[in-house]
Amino acid sequence: MDIHEDRPELGTALERAERYLGLSSIIVILISGVAIAMATRRYTERHFNATALLRCMGCKQREIVWLYSSQFIILGVVTSSIGCLLGWFAQQGLFYLLQDLLPKQLANPSISAVLFGLVLGLGVLLGFALPPLLRLKQVSPLRVLRRELEPLPTSGWLVYGLALMVITLLIGRYTEDLTMTMTIIGVGLGVLIVLGLLMTGLLAVTRKLLPTLPLVWRFGLQGLVKNSRASVSQLLAFSITLLAMILSFSVRTDFIEDWQKSMPINAPNHFALNIFPEQQASFQQELVQQQISGSQFYPVVRGRLVAINNLPVQQVVSKDSQGDSATHRELSLTWTKELPEDNKIIEGSWWTSPQTGMVSIEQKLAQSLKIKLNDELTFTIGSQQVKATVASIRELQWNTMRPNFYMIVSPDTLNNYPYTFITSFYFPTDKKPLLNALVKKYPRITVLEVDLILQQIKTILTQLTQAINYLLYFALLAGCTVLFAAVYASLDERIYEGALLRTLGTHRKFLRKTHFIEFSVLGLVAGLLAVILSEAIRYALYTQVIHISYHPNFYLWTVIPITAALLVGLTGYFGLRDVVNKSPLRVLRGL
Repeated sequence: MDIHEDRPELGTALERAERYLGLSSIIVILISGVAIAMATRRYTERHFNATALLRCMGCKQREIVWLYSSQFIILGVVTSSIGCLLGWFAQQGLFYLLQDLLPKQLANPSISAVLFGLVLGLGVLLGFALPPLLRLKQVSPLRVLRRELEPLPTSGWLVYGLALMVITLLIGRYTEDLTMTMTIIGVGLGVLIVLGLLMTGLLAVTRKLLPTLPLVWRFGLQGLVKNSRASVSQLLAFSITLLAMILSFSVRTDFIEDWQKSMPINAPNHFALNIFPEQQASFQQELVQQQISGSQFYPVVRGRLVAINNLPVQQVVSKDSQGDSATHRELSLTWTKELPEDNKIIEGSWWTSPQTGMVSIEQKLAQSLKIKLNDELTFTIGSQQVKATVASIRELQWNTMRPNFYMIVSPDTLNNYPYTFITSFYFPTDKKPLLNALVKKYPRITVLEVDLILQQIKTILTQLTQAINYLLYFALLAGCTVLFAAVYASLDERIYEGALLRTLGTHRKFLRKTHFIEFSVLGLVAGLLAVILSEAIRYALYTQVIHISYHPNFYLWTVIPITAALLVGLTGYFGLRDVVNKSPLRVLRGL
């Protein structure tokens, strides 16, 4: 049994949950990569002087790179091992928290999963740590005498190209979804480049406005504009982190809301089959009298698809595909003048007047059978054959619990064949005794109760929601680590600046204000950029990959920038307390 084919409503929910799990892995990779890059940058800057001494002692460039790279490799193996161990404990904790929703016996993590975790950790570490480390081989021996001599920056193409390649490979391998990978990388990279240029222009405008600002604001913003390249990097780091947190929350919320909408409270919980034409009117009237809400009555003729454009269908369909399964059994063929409300035409057009010999086919089955518009399909009904031309291809909502059909033919095409009707309706629990009377009155009609199926669907959606919520907490927790990493990445430089300002008579309170202003502005701008990025990626994901309705979230445009300004501002305020509290004399002696 294939859950995606036999229970499309469950298959859709599981498929979207898999998409979210893949998206969560992308988010964690991005967050961890940004944190590693920021931390490694500070590490390399603190080792410029030591590297200059090694160069004076005769160390070659490749020896310098190998010295520090080997340290990171050892560090990566140790931390990845610890991470795998923590992951095992986290998994056991999740199993405990979800024990009421999961089976009694669950498979333990395999050795391959542990090895994949180690490789993934090392890949992310080297992919984001190696570009900053390559600057160490550019350190000149003259730095021993000239501390202000900075090493030449590593090629920007190498830095960003290597990181992008690692992200793409890891995301593609981890999610096994090429469309999602390329959508996020392509859209995110394109929007990021545009926003990077806008941020550079914004800093240039801010530099011109500095003389007109109050003193505390002038000092606060001066920290941003004096080194525009570092500020842009810091803004991008904050933006990517906030973007990851926004996507984790908004996509999770949209998924849950979409699942809740797809399973309304009064969804049909009974199907009535084998309703003969002479019974259809009276049975429908009976439902109306009992105030039972039901769906449309559809005529059904059983037929088998045998040929496509006069070629046997077995020569066209791939083995073990959805189309192969559909050709080995009879299909329920129906006809209707109006397009069913749960159907959407994506190719072709619906018939507007009575036409014979036309058929509309479901989208995924058409893809599996390689059927296109104007193809001729041949059906066997009993001992006779019927031909129909494909007029349209439809997209269905399988999770509505109403009758859905792979094939809908035009009216008057199958009128000469014997048929029965099918419908679905919602029967409240308090009216169950009336159902027995209804069945006795129409003994030839088959009534199927699907309450257990609906309960199963709701249980699975509850499980998916619980699991997704815990993944969201992990992603948000990981995002907070990057905020502190970004603050501490510039800690050394700020300690020296703070010591110099305090030596010149600046008060601690003034420095705290400037730090809060600087990081609050960073957070505000990063919040705006993150919202723009998230809207662009959400639009691409929803319309091209996940296939759910997209609606702009205007609530985020006000909440995220303000929250980011406060969060990043407070992080910088408390993270840089050492800058204010450290003795200027100790700092200057350390120089």
